[in-house]
Formats: sequence, C-alpha cells, structure tokens
Amino acid sequence: MICDFCKKNIATVHLIRVQNDNVEKVNICLECAKDFSFFSENDFYEDLNKILYRIFQSDGDRVYEHKSKKALKNLNIKKNRSCSFCSMDLKKIKKLGRMGCPHCYNEFKSVLLPIIKTIHEDMEYRGKIPENTSRQVKLEKSISDLKNRIKNEIFVENFEEAARIRDKIRQLEKNIYE
Repeated sequence: MICDFCKKNIATVHLIRVQNDNVEKVNICLECAKDFSFFSENDFYEDLNKILYRIFQSDGDRVYEHKSKKALKNLNIKKNRSCSFCSMDLKKIKKLGRMGCPHCYNEFKSVLLPIIKTIHEDMEYRGKIPENTSRQVKLEKSISDLKNRIKNEIFVENFEEAARIRDKIRQLEKNIYE
C-alpha cells in the first residue's frame, strides 16, 4: 500500500478506526510518520494510545472523553473494595481513570457496567467477526443484527419487513442447534 500522505513510499503503519458503521483507514510510511510531532524517531511504537488519539482526534473523541470523566466523577463509592489480584481499590480507579489489572473488570463488574453503558451507550461489540470464528458465533451475531433491524422496522412501522426478518431469525435460531 502507498502512503496516504506522501503518495510515493510504501506504508508500513496501517491504522483503522471503526465508529458505528464508519470505517476510516490511514496508511503511513515510516518517513511521513517521523515527520509528525506525535511520533518519536527513537521509539516509533511508544505509547500507541496517544498516537491513535492524536491521529483520530475529533469532536466525537472530546465528547467520549467528557462522558468518561463525567461517569467516573459520578462514581459513588460507598464501600471501598479492592481487587483480590492487584489490590487496586475503587478510589484509586476513580482517581486514575483506569483499572489496575484485567481481573479488576470482573471484581468491579457491578460498579463498572453502568459507567461503561453511560460512556459507550451499548454493551455489545458491533464490529466485524474474524473468518475463523465458529459457525455458532456467526449465527448468533447474525441473529443479534437481525433483532436490531426488526426493532428499526417496527419503529418506522414497516411491519411486513419486520415479519420477514422475524421469520429469518426463527430459521437461524433453529440452525444454531443443528
């Protein structure tokens, strides 16, 4: 692939951003990447989160950041529990805005789910599924997508299409267990 910026070198950095149904792709060669102030020449891959944030910084990102800060601020800590694996407590998570380890997500699930739902507005992954995923997972994803479509069809009062989708869902649900 050719660099999106200089249009002559081969791109070695490929960034993809998926937001709702929009897919944005950026292909950058090493030379152009070094020209950007957010890339360090000495340590090219240092702090990828900051790099991605700067590349894709938009009003949507600022809204997301505002929502996450607001959700964390509203986190009401009545009982300050701590993670049994890393000992990080809720007060520290609130202060830092991040977990101490992967186990924290399960430890604080009851507290975190409402916050995550506030920030992301949904609890379900909506992106693509890898090709090597099991047949059952693909069918479940198709059913989930169709259930969302049926809600939209009912909302716009397109009941015939909703009925067709309902029938398709029933057929797929039978296929899961075959």
